Amino acid sequence: MKDLSEVYQRIAPELMRIVEERYLLLNHISYAQPIGRRMLATLSKLSERVVRSHVEIMKDNGLVAFTQQGMVLTEEGKRILPELNSSMHEFNKISELESKIKKALQIDEVIIAGTDSDTPKDRKELGFKAAKTLQRVLRSGTVLAVSGGSTMAIMAESLPPKKCDVTVIPARGGIGERVEYQANVIASVIAEKLGSSYRMIHLPDGLSQESLNILMNMEPQIKEVMELGNQTEVLIFGIGEAMHMAAQRHISDKQRTTLRNKRAVGEALGYYCDVAGNIVYATNNVGIALSNVVNIPHVIAVAGGAEKAKAIVGVMRACGKGTLIIDEGAAEAMSALLHLS
Repeated sequence: MKDLSEVYQRIAPELMRIVEERYLLLNHISYAQPIGRRMLATLSKLSERVVRSHVEIMKDNGLVAFTQQGMVLTEEGKRILPELNSSMHEFNKISELESKIKKALQIDEVIIAGTDSDTPKDRKELGFKAAKTLQRVLRSGTVLAVSGGSTMAIMAESLPPKKCDVTVIPARGGIGERVEYQANVIASVIAEKLGSSYRMIHLPDGLSQESLNILMNMEPQIKEVMELGNQTEVLIFGIGEAMHMAAQRHISDKQRTTLRNKRAVGEALGYYCDVAGNIVYATNNVGIALSNVVNIPHVIAVAGGAEKAKAIVGVMRACGKGTLIIDEGAAEAMSALLHLS
């Protein structure tokens, strides 16, 4: 059912709402038949106009019959309801898990894509979900900050072309990874999709604070991006496993030992967290810090894979707000970690 709902959401977003409302009506008719339209509206908390529209269609499809005493299920309606119950139960389990994770992490929203990120197709679905969520909050004049990483690259490619006059900036300077996964490149891809402008930060992670201060004073472009960073209204970023990202950033052996000793599990925006959400280490860089998110209206985090469960929990606890988009593999592993079952 979850896989089908992903297809429905892409083709006809209103379809799942219609299915849920008709499923609700069929259940109420089953429990209270024969039942009149007004009572059905009261039980379902839908308007009489909506109820009338739904039951007329279900009557035409042979699921409901009208009698002098009220509406009843036909034999076909009785046959199909258990199958629909099973399907909706699976769908609602996902919705329930989204609510549980949201409450456990004390964030604004959790969205579970019907994938487990094991295949390129699944990762593309996660990217599409992120792109759709991003589109929902973008407005003309917005400053959008985006991090690097493979998930963000897929999200940028999944973003449908649609004119929106925003300014896109990298959330942090570049790190030692494939060029197409760097925040500068991803920012440019998003800007092209939206017909918008973008800025770049040509700085690697790991410079000393003294070097950063000199460069920031010498380069007007870096100052401009930092000022735009303070005006950011939408931030979208990926989440990585701490030791994997330490290797990507070429952090010294001494610093990696510190990360292990402090039990770092996750990384985002150059900040390393333990599973409780404590920041245990941060790389020197310019751009948006994890502690800045409190001042950003729309924060979106995206990650997939059961192996990232601890990383996601740690980073989102440190973040303390926003929308989290994950796949089923991550959701199930996080559920076990958070003792939600």
